[in-house]
Amino acid sequence: MTSTIRRTLLKRLIGSGIQVTPDALEYILDLEKPTEAVESIIVSHIPDELPPVLSEEHLKALLQTTSETVETTSTVKQNMGESISRDPVEKDVPLQSESTSWDISVLMNPDSDSVGSGGSVEDFLDLFNDRFKRIKEIYMNRIDTQSSLSPLVAQNRRNDTANWEASRNRGERSRRPVHKVIGIVRKKWTSSSRYASVTLEDPDGYIHCIIPTRRRGRDDHNLLEKSNSLLLDEVVCLSGHINQDGKLIANDILFPDIPTTRELGHANHTVYAAFISDIHFGSKEFLADDFERFIDWLRGVDVNDSKKEVVRNIRYLFIAGDLVDGIGVYPNQRDDLLVPDIYEQYAELADKLRKVPERVKIVCIPGNHDACRQALPKPPIPEKFAGPLYDLGNQIMMLGDPCQVVVDGVNILVTHGDSLDDLVTTIPGVSYKEPAEPMKHLLRKRHLAPYYGGKTQLAPLPRDWMVIDTPPDIVHFGHAHHNAIDRYRSVRIINSGTFQDQTEFMRKQGIKPTPGIVSIVNLRTGVPDYEVFHDYR
Repeated sequence: MTSTIRRTLLKRLIGSGIQVTPDALEYILDLEKPTEAVESIIVSHIPDELPPVLSEEHLKALLQTTSETVETTSTVKQNMGESISRDPVEKDVPLQSESTSWDISVLMNPDSDSVGSGGSVEDFLDLFNDRFKRIKEIYMNRIDTQSSLSPLVAQNRRNDTANWEASRNRGERSRRPVHKVIGIVRKKWTSSSRYASVTLEDPDGYIHCIIPTRRRGRDDHNLLEKSNSLLLDEVVCLSGHINQDGKLIANDILFPDIPTTRELGHANHTVYAAFISDIHFGSKEFLADDFERFIDWLRGVDVNDSKKEVVRNIRYLFIAGDLVDGIGVYPNQRDDLLVPDIYEQYAELADKLRKVPERVKIVCIPGNHDACRQALPKPPIPEKFAGPLYDLGNQIMMLGDPCQVVVDGVNILVTHGDSLDDLVTTIPGVSYKEPAEPMKHLLRKRHLAPYYGGKTQLAPLPRDWMVIDTPPDIVHFGHAHHNAIDRYRSVRIINSGTFQDQTEFMRKQGIKPTPGIVSIVNLRTGVPDYEVFHDYR
């Protein structure tokens, strides 16, 4: 069974939103007709109770319960057959387009001149005041939260409930007054009655809130689920009535969120962007062959006829951090390094990226393994470390983390995703294995790193660079080493996996990466796709 068939079948499954374990993939490949088995799995009804990554036993059960083998349509047969058996194009066939111009503008970029801080108490106050002000403005632009109160004003509405109870005792019909309060989560705990409790504050005061977790919010979500996802230091709006003690008894939790309806950006011609991250060049586990296959593919080497047009129109390559493995990132890292010099790591990576066709604009941001500060926001990787990358000239754009750009009319927000570490340890049910879920939480919160004092370091600056002022069309994360493409409301979610195999640290943590899978998006239609460059045997 050729590695091409393996990659094609895996790509077909992933592209349909189905992830399988390595043993399950081997089971499919051992079948007499693996392609038809994959199509049968895709069209079958997968029960909701099954885990997100299907094992060999799950696939056996699915195939056995399918009443009849689903015949692959002639179109699918043709496409699958082409991708498996068609001879590759001759090596080094150029796929250069006539023009190498790009339509790209930078909306947000934390350069080194704008992210310096003295680290004083006043700097921290400025950071949180700016966060509160800007996210409150998001609420003020929503019809349902325009009349929200400050915590201090809400406390003074305790008489509203007393007046309502008095009128009810007189036999009068009236609705209990409901108020909405916006504040920063200062404290969160579970009371003796197992209710969730939070303290909301703003620059003028605070209010204690009780969340009856058995209730359901207006969107029919259980308040327990919503309260579990609350993080310290995030800005949120709670709805409910004020009791006579001046506490808010919540009936809903309203996140700033992404608008349900908005006009999306799109290119006016066919153009594609590729998304990768976590290359970790210099690591002993760096998958050099996979990365070389990807670069060659961009150049037109071993491209199937069905993908020639896609490759020809790839104009942008986004790299969401961890370009190299770095030096001294964790204890005894030197034992895991193939290239133990940070300058050599960037120099040798630049040699590989120099092979990327001139038609492709490369956009890079730093990750936690790169030679830059750890606190967010991070300025671009300094030229003194990554000079050979800067030598690529106009073809490469070195930006900070986070950055937001508009590419051919499409708004793209890129961050490495350091804050995923805090979400997977704080919010129940969130894991690196399904990185799209914590990314959705951050979109709801309109903030890329809400929690201060956890694993994610935040620099105290006058501006909170992590607030999502303008919702993007595409949000691109790395860091999880697990590939994912999803959608939340109008935002396309991409986590671009890695080009590093499982390390000893990952083994201890139970993290199984999905290396060598490149996400590709048609910027005209918004349709995503995958290309697999790793041999999953």
